[in-house]
Order: sequence, then C-alpha cells, then structure tokens
Amino acid sequence: MNEVDLHTHTTASDGSLTPTELVARAAKLALKVLAITDHDSTEGVAEALAAGQTYGVEVIPGVEINTDVPGAEVHMLGYFVDHTDPAFRAELARLRDGRVGRARRMAEVLTEMGAPVDFQRILEIAGEGAVGRPHVAQALVEAGHVPSREVAFARYIGRNSPAYVNRMKYTPAEAVTAIRGAGGAPVLAHPVTYDRYGKIETPLDLGEELPRLIDAGLIGIEVYYRGYDAVTIEYLMNVARQYRLLVTGGSDFHSIRPNELDLGGVYVPMKVVRRLRQAWQSTFQR
Repeated sequence: MNEVDLHTHTTASDGSLTPTELVARAAKLALKVLAITDHDSTEGVAEALAAGQTYGVEVIPGVEINTDVPGAEVHMLGYFVDHTDPAFRAELARLRDGRVGRARRMAEVLTEMGAPVDFQRILEIAGEGAVGRPHVAQALVEAGHVPSREVAFARYIGRNSPAYVNRMKYTPAEAVTAIRGAGGAPVLAHPVTYDRYGKIETPLDLGEELPRLIDAGLIGIEVYYRGYDAVTIEYLMNVARQYRLLVTGGSDFHSIRPNELDLGGVYVPMKVVRRLRQAWQSTFQR
C-alpha cells in the first residue's frame, strides 16, 4: 500500500481542494507523508501543516517553481522550504504577478481569435491561488468555446498553440538558487515526456544541464511519476545513480476527476522520504 505522495497541488495554485481538504483526503487514503507543492506559491503550507496535526499526516512544506528553457517548460520542486522566509515569499509573489499578466494577455489573444473569455472570470476561477493556464482553460469551457480543458490546451493555450503566451523568464538554475536560499532541497520535477510514438524525450538536455544544476544546488530528480512505466523509471534511476542524485516521486495531484489519478496514485517507497529528510537535515537545515 502506498503511504507517500510528494507532489500535490491545492487551491493555493491550480488544485481544486483546499489545503485542509487535501490533507483530509490523504488521511482517508491512509497516506502518512504528503508534500504540498503548489505552483510558485507556499501560501497553502501553513494551513496544511495545521491540518496535518489534526489528521495525523506528516506534511512536508514544499513548492513547485515553473521555469522556461528554449522550447519547453521545466519545473523545479523544493522540499522542506521555509515557507515563512520573507525573501522567498517575495520572489514567489513576483512570479505570481507575472502569471496574472500572462493570463490577461491570453484573454486578449483569445478575444482577438474569436474565442473571447472574461479576464475577471479567469481571476475568479483562480480564487486566492496562483493563476495558471488551467484557469484559462476552465474559462474557455464555461464560455462554450471547447468541451473540455484538454481540448482548450490542444486547440488554444498549449505550447505551440495560437493563444499560448510565454511566462516571465525564470531559469531552472534561478529556481534552484531560490529554493536553496529558503533552506529547501531542490529536485527536478517530471524530467521526461514521451513523443507520439512513446519514445522518451527530455525537455532539458540532462547530460548538459544536470551538472550545472547540481553545481547550483540540485540534489534530486523525480523518478516515480504518473504515466511513467518501468522502462522510464529505470532510465531515470540510472540518471540518478550517474549523477548521485536522490530520487523522489508523486502523483502531481490536482483534483478528483474521473480521468485523473487520485492522490497517492503513484507508488513512492517510504525510504525516499527518509533519504530526502536525511539529506536536508545534514546539508540544508538552518
């Protein structure tokens, strides 16, 4: 039985459950360790930590910072970050402000294309969370332009789609540095994808970029992830061994939907948590 999920989202970014609801669901599913890793935000961490005390779930304060490389996005996870660190919170707020401007421009482009959506409605859907493309996608669904969020991405707002707008430039190395500055342990998130034939692709040139990120302070790589088969996991395990990186994993949970993986839906060995915590305590704890 799985007891760990180190990659989850709440209403503090683009998840559908509040931090308390997410922790309550983790307890219901018998998870023992849960990391809160909202996009560019630690605003849900305090509530999740309190809920963890109530429900008997260990909550690891985390974050997922979205960055860009030529032609692709790269996400960086941070574990055991100091969610009260003023400089870190200010940096994340700056990134979230960039998200608002990006969503506004997407709304403008969509209107120009004949698929108008109300920018204020996008903000309403996001609520207190960090605004993202899933909120734009939901606005497109509500406006009747597409039947689903998946179609919204494919037709309008996915990378290389006509209404896609680049985010504020932030590099993977900058994300690693920011996480380290907040006393956290940086981990490269979901490092591979698949092409149309099922062949493994890496948005980031691992051979070239991993040594640079390790020099910046990277300590791990996400190996257990939704959709990753045994071949992919072994490939990433070999990468981790080659570069002496820790391994992590999680479901990337966002919401309870029929076609989405549930919380804890990816098996992550408990030893992953132990090793991650040991590395943080010995190297990063302030």
